[in-house]
Amino acid sequence: MLVHLTRAKLLRLAAPAAEPCLSIYLPVGEEGGRLAATRLRQLLRHLQDHLPAQGLGSATSARLVDAVWALADDLEHQANDHAPLVYLARPDHVVVERLPDPVPELAVLGTRLHLKPLLPLVTRSPTYALLALSKGEIRLFHGVGASLTPLALPGAPAGLDAFLQNTEFAPQRQLHPGIPGQGGARGAIFHGQGDAADHLKPQLQHYCRQIDRALHEVLPDPGEPLVLCGVDYLLAIYRAISRHPTILDATIVGSPERLAPAELGTRAWAIVRPSTEQAQRAAVARYATVAASAPAHVCTALRQLLPAAAAGQVETAFVAIDREQWGHYDEATGHVLLHETQQALDEDLLNSVALETLRHGGSAYVLPAEALPGGGLCAATLRAARPVAGTASARHR
Repeated sequence: MLVHLTRAKLLRLAAPAAEPCLSIYLPVGEEGGRLAATRLRQLLRHLQDHLPAQGLGSATSARLVDAVWALADDLEHQANDHAPLVYLARPDHVVVERLPDPVPELAVLGTRLHLKPLLPLVTRSPTYALLALSKGEIRLFHGVGASLTPLALPGAPAGLDAFLQNTEFAPQRQLHPGIPGQGGARGAIFHGQGDAADHLKPQLQHYCRQIDRALHEVLPDPGEPLVLCGVDYLLAIYRAISRHPTILDATIVGSPERLAPAELGTRAWAIVRPSTEQAQRAAVARYATVAASAPAHVCTALRQLLPAAAAGQVETAFVAIDREQWGHYDEATGHVLLHETQQALDEDLLNSVALETLRHGGSAYVLPAEALPGGGLCAATLRAARPVAGTASARHR
């Protein structure tokens, strides 16, 4: 899965090419590979039918499209992989990967790759670890978005039941979930002679230390967020003794044994995702502050914004993920031509704004059009020393 995408790698993919480049984004979802393969074939037929009209009727363009037909055949046999698919083909490089987040269905054939849907992989990391603790077993997963991959955890106990059977208190003590308390969470009930809870706590602490030592040896990136799943009393003990630096506050409360991996992934990603979007929220808040205090230093007019981005004047750009603005930009003259529909050799100029901003060291974020600051299809804060005159109140056209 295409997850460790850096700015540098993205910009290498974004470099203009001497020959046509093909970008295909394909949702898969619960319908699975068979229906996705059908939609991919429809996209390919549409591309083939429109190659001459788009001025891309060369043998190279035809070969690029022809090469994807085999991918459609492969998709039919991938019934259990529901992650979206991206296919990127340059003259010197081909990328076929799964993505952690939904993408719009889109096929673009032009002079450079369409990379706007991949921007979230650069601006936020969608990866994390999920540790599920239950009486019967311990499960560790590596998460990418809502998709989970099981990881082995050598050195960890087999489970709480097995661990307690080997302690000196096992013959006298039993541990099981209690009755629901406030918020539906269950407490722990201890049975045995004396104050069993106090006696058993050291055993649980030792159990959690063994898990944490094993986890420390296994996780590829200790800086990734860690989501915990289990009953409250056990998670509280684990959190207190763990050395992991980025355990998230929110947890999945309840017995992990009752949750399928798909449900665990959905619930874990719902916890992780807000933390990955913190920088984006801060950038949107900064835009609002600058727009109110120094309106000459924001821009929402695409005809001015794209040349400003190409000149390195954009600090932070925001572009619509669910809309395209087709057109052509002449870097030599700074002229921007906008079209209502895609025409010969057009590209999505919102894609261009984002890539030019990144190329000059700025930041770029994609949002749904309705959530964009400024009310258009693009917006930006400008570097303070170089405002773009006359754009503070302009719209995207």
